[in-house]
Amino acid sequence: MMLRKFAAAVLAGTVLAAAPIAGALAQEKPQIAVLLFSRGFEFMVALDQGAQAEAEKLGVDITVLDGQSNTEVQTRQIEDLLVSGVDAIVISPNNSEEIVPAVRKANEANVPVVAVDGVVGEGADVVSYVGFDNAAGGATAADYLAGLGDISEVLELQGALGAYHAQKRGGGFNDAAKGKFEVLSRPAEWTAENAQAITADVLTANPDVDGIFTHNDEMIRGVLAGLRQIDKAAKVGEEGHVVIVGIDGTPLALQRIRDGEQDGTVNQDPFEMGALAVRSAVAALNGETVPPQQLLPATMVTKENVDDPDLWGNRFEP
Repeated sequence: MMLRKFAAAVLAGTVLAAAPIAGALAQEKPQIAVLLFSRGFEFMVALDQGAQAEAEKLGVDITVLDGQSNTEVQTRQIEDLLVSGVDAIVISPNNSEEIVPAVRKANEANVPVVAVDGVVGEGADVVSYVGFDNAAGGATAADYLAGLGDISEVLELQGALGAYHAQKRGGGFNDAAKGKFEVLSRPAEWTAENAQAITADVLTANPDVDGIFTHNDEMIRGVLAGLRQIDKAAKVGEEGHVVIVGIDGTPLALQRIRDGEQDGTVNQDPFEMGALAVRSAVAALNGETVPPQQLLPATMVTKENVDDPDLWGNRFEP
């Protein structure tokens, strides 16, 4: 089944459909700002593209800002936007808790805020959280590994400890793995550099590890380098191959699957995520009721469906 059909079924019809701006809003052309936590990831660039395409469709002006993986930068951005008179804010927070005071200022100014791809912590209000079902993503990866039938010990390379994505993905993965295989969890802070060092160290000390799960696809670059470092870089189907699964569905991950370097990834669609976040902000400005949480589904990608044209990694153009 094509992924668009999956996306259409998100939350059993609670996802907002595109609609024109109503009444006075259509005449004033609302100003919406999208604050990315960082443009250093292809996923965020695709989310940006999805948001801009939807804004054009709905007839609103959009400004996209790069948070540079820094909460202080995002805080200043929100403060400047409130001074400039922005109508709504869409934010992918660098840190869920640290951004609370800035979002609270938007609340006080009656500027609706939509969180996308990451939640805003307690103490501030958002119209909606638009994201990926991270717990289901982790569970999907664990189910795939368990379904192979011969996986006994898996290295889990975690994102930043305390980060919403890492907690949810790790929780879903470990819950689904119980009774199926042993999990060795190590914090790698989302980076390929950390993943390389940890992979080499852990597999040297634990040669029975036969699977690796990473909280994002970016870390798999480091995983492969670490495996090469210790002469364990066998491809899919070769003797000694270590099964590798990530999350995101990036273009590089899809190519690695084609090349036999990566076994699978759990897809999440940033194009739809960005579009839905903008759609939700516009709906809030129109006075419409917006679901408080809108989660896109987790879909497993392997060599069997890696060429599906609906996968965002196959549609992405830098």
